[in-house]
Amino acid sequence: MDLQFLEFDCSEDNHGVVCWDALAQPAARHTPALLEEVRQLLVWAYRFGPQAPGPLEDGADWDFDLQIRCGNRQVHCLWHSAEKTLELSPQPSSGEEIVLSLSISGTPEFAQAFRDQWNTP
Repeated sequence: MDLQFLEFDCSEDNHGVVCWDALAQPAARHTPALLEEVRQLLVWAYRFGPQAPGPLEDGADWDFDLQIRCGNRQVHCLWHSAEKTLELSPQPSSGEEIVLSLSISGTPEFAQAFRDQWNTP
């Protein structure tokens, strides 16, 4: 599956842990599509394995950090894995542009599956 709004830069450490970082600031009319892309990516990641995201050094397969700004204010992001929903507070209005930063890191196995699924480097 190809991503339309998230373009990742990739780095890898000496232990094979891969980190993808994306920064997106689309026109306000694309905000719902961007958020849906993030939601789909997180739904996929949660299906990768039974373990929830967490620190890789503690044995997790993957972890993520999602930050959103709307103008000068930080938007609180809460991922509900059971419902497969992303809750934003405060919710940006339909005419507001957002700046979204997403970092995903994973083990070598997760990294290969991520590359295969999302056509990323």
